[in-house]
Amino acid sequence: MTAAARDFFDLAVSETELRFKTASYKADKGSVLSPLIYSHDLSAMLASAVPAAAAFVLLGGAGAARYGAAVAAYAAGFYIFRAFVFKKRYLTLDMEKKTGIALLSVPFKEKKSFGIEEIEKVEAEKSAFVPENPEGLKRVEEIALHHHTVLPELDKPVEFYSVRVQLKGGQGFLIYSGREAGAAADITLKIKEFLGI
Repeated sequence: MTAAARDFFDLAVSETELRFKTASYKADKGSVLSPLIYSHDLSAMLASAVPAAAAFVLLGGAGAARYGAAVAAYAAGFYIFRAFVFKKRYLTLDMEKKTGIALLSVPFKEKKSFGIEEIEKVEAEKSAFVPENPEGLKRVEEIALHHHTVLPELDKPVEFYSVRVQLKGGQGFLIYSGREAGAAADITLKIKEFLGI
């Protein structure tokens, strides 16, 4: 997975409307497991083993029907888990000048509505995560090498470039966080131009 795929965002701006959508809205380094290895697809595959095993066990005896049911349960389980449980979640921010309303929708949180005039500033920020256990990460790299897998630079600091929207009264929220400075700068500039701030 490339940095561009991880830092996906979609920003559409017209004279009266702004629509922003991203799956990259948390500033965290994530797991030491590579996202190329441990993904939504792998999670769905592992979870699908449960209905497959249940179908295999419940249809006692031997024969093609037992194996066919297990394969069908695995396939159906994978589709259901991938489509509904391990799906990608998106933050959206929609603003309309005609109504003067902005609507923020963050996964697993209540939607928030506020007036566009309440936005005090939009700014890009840079933050870095420094690994807390470098000895443990070196051990993980050694184990990965024994399995012919390279997980380079786990012990290096990771820099994130975020976009924060600050409301009058001190409340603010993060709408984007990625590893590309240019993406955060572009989002910040376009939102500021739309708001005229």
